[in-house]
Amino acid sequence: MAVCALCAAYTASAAPPDRQALRTAFDALLSQQPLTGARASVEVVSLDDGAVIYSRRADDQLNPASNTKLVTAAAALLRLGPDFRFTTDFLADRALDRRGQLHTLYVKGRGDPTLNTERLYGLAADLWHRGIRQVGEIVLDDTYFDAEKWGPGWEQETSDKAYAAPVGALSLNHNAVAIYLSPGDRPGQRARVELEPDADCFVLQNNVTTVREDARRKLRPHTYAEGERTRVAIDGRLPAKADPVVLYRRVTHPAMYFGHTLRLALKQRGIRVGTRVKLGAAPASAALIASYDSDELSDVVRDMNKASSNFIAEMLVKTLGAELKGAPGTWPKGIEVTQELLAELGIARGSYQLRNGSGLNDTNRFSAHQMIMLLTAVWKRFPVAAEFVSSLGIAARDGTMRLRMEGTDAAGRLRAKTGTLDKVTALSGFVQSLGGERFACSVLVNDWSGRSAPVVSSVDRLGGILASSGGPDREVLAVLAPADLSPAELRARVVTYAAMAQSRDKKNLPFLRSALRSERDPLVRVVVADALVRSDPEQGGGALLEAMLPSADLFVKLRAVGRELSLPVPAVSPLLDMAVDGNAEALARGAQHDEQLETLLSKGLAGVADASGDELFAALRAAPAVQAQAAVELAAIGLTAAESDPARSALARVLKEARGADVAQAQAWLAALERHVEAAPAPAASQEAPHPVAAAAAQSPAAAEAAQRPGAALPRPATPITATTLAPVASAAAAALSPAQAAVNASFGSADPAWPVTVIPNPAWAPSRGNGAASSAPGAPAGHAAPATQPQPACAAEASRCTPRDARPGG
Repeated sequence: MAVCALCAAYTASAAPPDRQALRTAFDALLSQQPLTGARASVEVVSLDDGAVIYSRRADDQLNPASNTKLVTAAAALLRLGPDFRFTTDFLADRALDRRGQLHTLYVKGRGDPTLNTERLYGLAADLWHRGIRQVGEIVLDDTYFDAEKWGPGWEQETSDKAYAAPVGALSLNHNAVAIYLSPGDRPGQRARVELEPDADCFVLQNNVTTVREDARRKLRPHTYAEGERTRVAIDGRLPAKADPVVLYRRVTHPAMYFGHTLRLALKQRGIRVGTRVKLGAAPASAALIASYDSDELSDVVRDMNKASSNFIAEMLVKTLGAELKGAPGTWPKGIEVTQELLAELGIARGSYQLRNGSGLNDTNRFSAHQMIMLLTAVWKRFPVAAEFVSSLGIAARDGTMRLRMEGTDAAGRLRAKTGTLDKVTALSGFVQSLGGERFACSVLVNDWSGRSAPVVSSVDRLGGILASSGGPDREVLAVLAPADLSPAELRARVVTYAAMAQSRDKKNLPFLRSALRSERDPLVRVVVADALVRSDPEQGGGALLEAMLPSADLFVKLRAVGRELSLPVPAVSPLLDMAVDGNAEALARGAQHDEQLETLLSKGLAGVADASGDELFAALRAAPAVQAQAAVELAAIGLTAAESDPARSALARVLKEARGADVAQAQAWLAALERHVEAAPAPAASQEAPHPVAAAAAQSPAAAEAAQRPGAALPRPATPITATTLAPVASAAAAALSPAQAAVNASFGSADPAWPVTVIPNPAWAPSRGNGAASSAPGAPAGHAAPATQPQPACAAEASRCTPRDARPGG
C-alpha cells in the first residue's frame, strides 16, 4: 500500500551545495529504520524552476491509498468545472390542485453527495410554502447511476463503518446513520439507543447493557440489509452515568434511506404523506415542482480532500461517467473519463492502474513521479489551480493533516493529501519553504514491518525538513535526537502536563499538540500524550501508542517520577480503555511488577476479559504459553476483586466454545480462570498516595471482608506481570485483533464553524472513537474469534497479483 508525502523544498536562491545537503538529509532519513525496510517512492520538484530536487525510486508503482483522490479531484475540476452543481428535481404526476394534493411525488436524483438531513428539512419547508399539503406516495428515481453501490476493490472491504458507505444517485448524509447511545438509570438495564434520522427504513436491535459505573465501555454496532430496510444491531455495554456516545454506520439502501427520511421531514412539516415509498423512473410527462442545486463543485472537492471522503470520491467518478459518457453513470465510464484526462497530462495509459476513485484497498498503482506530473500539471492550469490547492489539508491546521507536523516548520506551510491503508502511507501536495520557494512533493511507502506510527512520523519529518529549507542554518536532523533535561526541568514539565491530564480541558489541545511535537524527552512525551488523550478521548489513542514505547525501562522511570511527585502513573487508564476496544498495541504497553499497579492492571484486564473475550482469546492463542497463562490469571484476579464470577465472563464463554486444536489449551486457561479465589487483594503498604483506581479496587466489599479474615489473600500470578510479560501477548494480538493499528480512520472532527452544519453530524467529519466506541474486528462477527493472520508478502506492482489485505483507510 502506498503513502505519499508532500513536502517542500528550499529557497529559490538556494545554491547547489544547499540542495546537496538536503539530499543528504533525505538519504539519511530514508536509510534509517523504520523506512529502510519499506518500499518507498519519493520525488520532490521545484515549482519555481522545474528542477528535480530529490528522487528515489520515483518510477516504482506502489499503492497510493487515498492519494488516488488527487486524480479524482483533478478530473472533476477539469472536466466538470469548479462551478458545476448537482441538481435534484421534485416532480408530480400532475399539476398541484387547489387543495394542495398530489397523488405521486417523484424525486429524481443526479448524484448530489452533499444532501443531508438539515437540507432535506429545508426542502420540505419549501414544498409546504409552494402549496403542497398532501402526498399520496413518493417515487424515487435513482436511474442517473447504475445499480452498483460499491466500486471495484470494495469487494475486499468487510467493514460496515461509515467510510465504506455505498453510493447512489439519491443519497443522504453520506449514506450513514447516526447511532446515539446513553446508559440506563442503573446497572443491568438496557442502554438507551436512538437513531438519527429515525426513519421507517431502519429496524433497531438494542443489545447494549448498562454496567457498573467504574467498568469500561465496549460497543459493537453493525448494519445489515433486510430487504429495502437496514437493520441496525448494537451489542455491548455502557457504564452507568457515562457520557452519551454517537457512532456512525453505513446504510444498505441509499435511495430508500433518502425516501423515508424525506417522508419523515414532510410529515413533521405538516404535510400528510401516504405510507408508500418505492423506486421508479419519473415519466417524461411529470410536472416539475422545484429543482434544488448543491454547492459548487469546488466546495465538494474541498470536502472530499480535507476529510478524505471515500463516498464523495466514488460519487464523483459516477457523475463524470454520466455527464460525459451519458447516463447511467458507471465506474467504467467514470474511470474512462479520468484516464483520458491523465493521457492529456502526459501520464500514459498502461503505466498505472486505476480502478476506483477513492483509493480504497489494494486496487490502484501509481508512482511518485506520476503524482508529481499530476500536481504540476494542475498547478499550471489557472482556472482550477486555486480550488485544487485549497482543497488539500493544511499541516497542523485542518483536514486529515490537522494532527500532523505540529510544532514543525511545515505547520501552516504544507498542503497535502494523506493516504493510509494497512502497511501503506502516502502524502502528496505542495509546500512553501521558509526560504520562499514552492515545491511539489510525493512520497509513497508500502510494505514495512512493525508498527505504522513510526513510519508516518518519518514521513512527517521529511515534510518538516523540506519546509525548513532556506531558513536559519541548522542541522536538519538534530531535532530528531532526544534532549536531556535537568531533573528539576523534568519534574516541572511532568507536573505541568499531568495537571492538564487531570483537568481534561479541550482548550489545552493546541498547546498539547505542539508540545508533543517539540518535546524530545521520552518520559515527558508519554505524559504529554497521556494528557492529549485524556483531554480529547474521541480522537483515539494513536499519540499515546506512538509515545509509549514497549520499554520496561521507560515505565520504571514513569513510576519513579510518579512516586516522587505523588502523581498517578500516566497512560495506564487510557491504554486499558484501548485494550477493551481491541487495540493490540495497547496491550503491549505493560508495567514492571508492582503490587499496586498489579491491582490496577488486573482490574483493567478484567474489563478486557469481560467485554472483549473474542479478541483476548485470539491474542492468547498466538502468545507464548507462559505469558498467556499470566494474563489469564491476572484477568481472573481482577474479575474476582470486582465480585464478578470469572466463569461467566465473555472470555470464559469463548473458551468453552473453543473447538479443534484449541480445545486443550482453552480448557487449561478456563481452569485457571475458574479457580476459586476467596477475596480481592489488599493494597500494598506504601508511603505514597494510592492510585485512585487501585484504591477503589482495594476498598471493594470483598477486599474489606478479606482484610478481616486472617491469611485471606488472592494468590499472585505464577508469572509476575511485567512489561516483558505483556508485550508478547500484544505482539501476537497485533496479528489477531481488529484493524491495522496505525490505520487512522478517515473521519475527523472539525472545529471550523463555517463547515456545513447538519442535523446528523456528517460522518466524513465525525470524530473517530478510539477510546470506547470501537466495533469488533472487521470480518469477524460477534461471537467468533478473529483468526490470527500471517505476515503478508510484499505486493507486486500489479494489483491483480496481490492477496487482498484487511485495509482501513485513513485519508
